[in-house]
Amino acid sequence: MTNEEKNKIEEEDIIEQMEDEIEELENKEGDINEDKIDESLSVEDESYKDKLARTMADFDNFKKRTDRDRSDMIFFLKQDIFKKILPRLDDLDRIIKNTPDELINNALFEWVKSMQSKLVDDLEKMWVKPFESLWNEVNPDMHDVMTTIPGKKDWIICDEFEKWYMLNDKVLRHAKVVVWSGD
Repeated sequence: MTNEEKNKIEEEDIIEQMEDEIEELENKEGDINEDKIDESLSVEDESYKDKLARTMADFDNFKKRTDRDRSDMIFFLKQDIFKKILPRLDDLDRIIKNTPDELINNALFEWVKSMQSKLVDDLEKMWVKPFESLWNEVNPDMHDVMTTIPGKKDWIICDEFEKWYMLNDKVLRHAKVVVWSGD
């Protein structure tokens, strides 16, 4: 049963109670004793005002919760779609990164770079932003450390398997990185 249905039932009950009380307050001649009505209404007014205030607060909380749930649902739907696209973007990045020097001037290589660039631009228009992690310190909120290698500085990222991405202000995917162990 929804809040609106509950409120309607409560209103009907209140109206019935008021009608019953009015019938009780009528004297034998059918006149209404106004003093008794004023006394009973002043007590009930406070009760009704309290119920109204609680109902209004419940409805306001319901609207806020509904808006929050809607935005969370939209985020999770977008997240699901983008998580399926990001591995393809990673593949293009790996192709570009690992292409031999003799193939860099090839038309196919230029096309791959163009596709990667357009895909990144399209994602940024949809509020998905990649971030570079190389040469930064490890942050557990953004990075998943895959392995460590002996290096110059402790917990500095020296290689990146996958970039980290954010959708709006939330982490969409953590970066998978290699860090120096400082040995």
